[in-house]
Amino acid sequence: MSADTLLSVKGLRKHFAIKGGIFSREVERVHAVDGVSFDIAEGETLGLVGESGCGKSTTGKLILKLLQPTKPGTKASAVMTPNYLSSSDGSEAK
Repeated sequence: MSADTLLSVKGLRKHFAIKGGIFSREVERVHAVDGVSFDIAEGETLGLVGESGCGKSTTGKLILKLLQPTKPGTKASAVMTPNYLSSSDGSEAK
């Protein structure tokens, strides 16, 4: 992650188990997010676009650490500095 990189995501993965049968055993896995990687530098904007159910929201939840990635050691690191916490007119956000 370079000095001007605000968000770096490498190999992000999330698989959900589908359970069924009498003993609720895993019968299948849904690969919601599988190997997503990107960097966002200062001044850049990224848009996640795709069909319904393709993993956009799951990717966001993984980045915010609301969900744990499937593969241990997967990294999504963000750097937020106080100057990014201001409103569009330059005043400080409250």
